[in-house]
Amino acid sequence: MHDGPFGTAAPDSLPQWTKSVHHADNDRMVAIAPSRGRLALGRWVLANVFAFAAAGAVGGTLLRTLQQPYYTVVSSTGRAVLIDAWTVGLAWTIFGVFLGAAQWWVIRGQSAASWWLPATVLGWVLSGVGTGVLSGVAGGSMSTIGPTSVPLGVSIAAIAGGVLVGLLPGTFQWLVLRRQGESAKWWPGWTLLGLAAGFGAGLVVVRLGLVDVVPLFRDTDFPSGKVLTVVGAVAGAVYAVVTGPTLAGLLGRRAP
Repeated sequence: MHDGPFGTAAPDSLPQWTKSVHHADNDRMVAIAPSRGRLALGRWVLANVFAFAAAGAVGGTLLRTLQQPYYTVVSSTGRAVLIDAWTVGLAWTIFGVFLGAAQWWVIRGQSAASWWLPATVLGWVLSGVGTGVLSGVAGGSMSTIGPTSVPLGVSIAAIAGGVLVGLLPGTFQWLVLRRQGESAKWWPGWTLLGLAAGFGAGLVVVRLGLVDVVPLFRDTDFPSGKVLTVVGAVAGAVYAVVTGPTLAGLLGRRAP
């Protein structure tokens, strides 16, 4: 290129050392970008590990305190449904508050952040109430509150409750994310997968590792704050690893 229209040197007439500095700056920016992405995913993992563990500690302690007086005492299905619905619903509300606040902190500044906390809390509240109802219907073989249920009923209630827990929080978060792109429709599914894998891994670690192998806990400690703290920490890590890349991809797109 030649001199510009106002007699200013065009870019290709700049001194060689200026070009070198310019290219070096570009290379440094390219090198920095991936590390920022890893740092964002790292914050997402740490925030969820903390939130799940803290919610497990508070919610598990509260659930144990509120439900223990009814263990093996209540024999009515109707009373079992009422007790489980409000106690599990309250514990799940605590999960929703902790998770919503921690996740909001990670995504603050994004357009989806403004409604993230209320959407997350509402999803967890409804899923908790629904899971409590199913637990009460299943009877004492699941929560030791209510009449003994047949194994088939317990299995159906556990599966339905797991799907409910997994889908409702993700569905309400999808309402916030849906403008981020067509692929946001898969967010409830990723959330379900992350929660199922996370809580499944947490229960395996605690039940097999810390009860059978290393007797740190006892069978009678389920549910409790100390057990759900460990379960929550494992669940939070797995959930974050499963959902983090998808959320990063969605928030990286410009909403229409």
